[in-house]
Amino acid sequence: MALTDAVLGRRALLRAGAAGVAGVGFGALLSACGAGGAAGGRQAKVEDTQKGTAGAVVRPISEQENLLGGLELSYVAGTGPGDVQNKLLSGALDMASMGPIGAVIANDAGAALTVFSASLNNHVRWLVPENSPYRTPADLRGKRIATPPSNSDAYRSTQLAAAVTGIEFENEYEIHQGAVLAGLALFDRGDVEAIVTIEPNATRLVGKGARQIATIDELWRQGTGRAEPLLLNGQGARADWVAQHQDVAAALAKLRLDVHHRIHERPQILAELAEYYGIPATEKQAIALLPERLVDIYPTEWGQAAAASMDTQIQVAVRHGLLAKPPAAAVYSNLTS
Repeated sequence: MALTDAVLGRRALLRAGAAGVAGVGFGALLSACGAGGAAGGRQAKVEDTQKGTAGAVVRPISEQENLLGGLELSYVAGTGPGDVQNKLLSGALDMASMGPIGAVIANDAGAALTVFSASLNNHVRWLVPENSPYRTPADLRGKRIATPPSNSDAYRSTQLAAAVTGIEFENEYEIHQGAVLAGLALFDRGDVEAIVTIEPNATRLVGKGARQIATIDELWRQGTGRAEPLLLNGQGARADWVAQHQDVAAALAKLRLDVHHRIHERPQILAELAEYYGIPATEKQAIALLPERLVDIYPTEWGQAAAASMDTQIQVAVRHGLLAKPPAAAVYSNLTS
């Protein structure tokens, strides 16, 4: 069942007397998501997002704003996309960032994961040096570009955005994959003509004079005609863990949206937390740009817009051969409205 069919507002759920999806009982959903509900000592092992990533401010905001509500979180460090997914599958993590394409691939291999909570809208950007003659990604065909690793949500979304704008990404560029810091080093040395990178690193480059020529979200909307934000990833977990820890999963989903609402209420908090992004105080221009450039990557709903984005990404991935076939069942579920 697609999430577009499953997403119901709280009032609709009350009228229907429905049970939560993915085995989440309606009583547990209300107790976990209700205003001011205590978490009752609920525990979870969650990803400790590294500096240099957009999720790095989630932990300090949740703690400084007293949003945990009794949740007891153990933070586990990860070293990249593959590592955190492996930790999730092994049980070292209870939840981790997971995009729809990655979830389909993992489930095709027998992982049985579900994306149950909001995480981040797409924040992947194309940048060139200030004096570059190139104005669009299409202008860079045949050129050297630095990218995140191919198993990352950032890379997969770049492939999708290229496909819907008529570009075969891996065939039409000289791609240099690697960790984010490796890509930044290539760009700084002038070893590549462009970089495809994530926030906050894109804003740091802009603050130093680099020129942003496109965002993956813009390219996706142009190529598909879609209006909703392009979801980069949600919070994924093993489906059996969600079924066995319904109240914890619901509280985690609510916590994430609460943090994002705080960001939208006062975007300046992103500049105040620049050190968590890994941005030194000396980079004043980049810090000043954070509230404007990053606020919209923190979604404040987990509902039909997210569902439509994930459904469309999967459909496009199948159409262009990035996935062998559509999933037999939805790879996401709804715990919040």
